[in-house]
Order: sequence, then C-alpha cells, then structure tokens
Amino acid sequence: MNVHGVELRDFKKEPLQVLSFGGGVQSFAMLLLIKEGLLPKPDIIIHSDTGSEMPYTEKIIDISASIAIEINVPFLIVKSHRGRLHDDYISKGSVPVVGIRSCTFNFKVLPQRRAIREIVGNSRGSLLAECWLGITTDESHRMMEGEFQWIGNKFPLLDIGFSRKMCVDLNNKYNYEVKKSGCFCCPYAGKKNFIRLFQDHPDLFKICIEMEKSYQEKHGSDKGLVPSIKDIENLKINSLMSFGAEILTENESSCDSGGCFL
Repeated sequence: MNVHGVELRDFKKEPLQVLSFGGGVQSFAMLLLIKEGLLPKPDIIIHSDTGSEMPYTEKIIDISASIAIEINVPFLIVKSHRGRLHDDYISKGSVPVVGIRSCTFNFKVLPQRRAIREIVGNSRGSLLAECWLGITTDESHRMMEGEFQWIGNKFPLLDIGFSRKMCVDLNNKYNYEVKKSGCFCCPYAGKKNFIRLFQDHPDLFKICIEMEKSYQEKHGSDKGLVPSIKDIENLKINSLMSFGAEILTENESSCDSGGCFL
C-alpha cells in the first residue's frame, strides 16, 4: 500500500524524508543535486502552492515536476483549504503584514503537514518525518528545530557545505534561471518589487490594489502592502518618477531568502 506515491513502512524506525520545495534557488538546486547523485533521494517532494505565486515560480514548479519523474520521486502539490492566498485576504479585508507570518503557516506549513500526516499517520511521541529545508552556508542562522516531536528538520545543503552562490551556479550549469520565490503580494519583497510587478504583471498589481482597498475600507487605515507607503497606487506614480523604474536586485528585498517556506 502507498499514499501519495510513498510506500508505507514503520516510520518510527525510518522517518519519512520530505524535500520541502519552495521553487526558489536553493530548493531547485537540491533537486539537481539529487539528480547528480550528490544528495540521496527523499521519499517525496512537496510544494505548497499558495495560489499567489509569481509566474516564474509556477514555471519552475512545472519543470521540477518533470525532473522528479526523471529521478523517480513523487512530487506532490498541496493547497490550503482556504483557497488562494490573495482571495482569502481580500475576503477578510486584510493584508499580509511584515513580522506576522500567518500566511506562511496557513498556506505553506499547514497544507504540507496535513499531507505528511496522511502518509505517516497520527502517532505521537516519536519522530515520524523529516523535512529537508534549503538553507545554505551563508544563512545558517536560519536553522531551526522542528516545533513538534513527530516532525523534524534537516539541512542537506549545510551538510555538503553549499552556499547560495553554489546553488545559483549549479542551476545555471543546467541553463535554469531560478529566481527568489514568493507570493506576488508579499510585503517582504520591497518597494521596487512592486514597481516591477506593475511593469511586468499589471494584472497581479491590480489584485494588490484590490487587497489594499479592501483592507483600508474595512479598517479605515492609511496603511497598505508596502511599509511606509500609504498605498501602492501612489507608489506606482511617485516611485516610477524617483527611481526611474529600476529593477529589483537580490539585495533590495527584505525577504530572508524564502523564509516563508520553512
């Protein structure tokens, strides 16, 4: 018998090995390292789809699912029962807030944990599963222990001494341009990211405006998605003039390299 393509066994003796796949630089590099035989195969790869991913992340997920077939590892995409992240915020008259990662828990962590529980069962008191997280040597401060006894964390890239640059180089070696993953409406992305969103994906930028307006109308607030900016429509007008529509670079975002995927 198997669940989600995983053959069942005594997980107390041999915990389920899960590659927690965000679709960014590090997690994609882990997939290529498995293909090269430099990392062992996990039992399953799980991606939590918020429904609000950037288009380039969606493309990488499609590519990754194909690579998973090549290496014969099940690739599972899970979603929150609450639907798409941005729709959920609009319906509640709310927006994601820097420092409060409820979106991470509800749309990334919970769907993944539910899928893992379907495989390992509901036993308590023993380690049943280990999640592989794409943390590199330059960000080892982000290491964390699992918060529950039944599920732990592993850091394969740290074990083999891989830096983020090494991940980028590996992805480039196979001609994959992999970008930092994240939702299009994430406030951690920074001001210039929303300028780029306006330029490249006006349909997604329009959704962000809708999110802000729904929040401001409900709470009578002058705060929005971007810290210190009243609303992103002003950002579109003012920042395009002052910044000349510069493109976001890796060090211009306050996102801690995909921390929301932990």
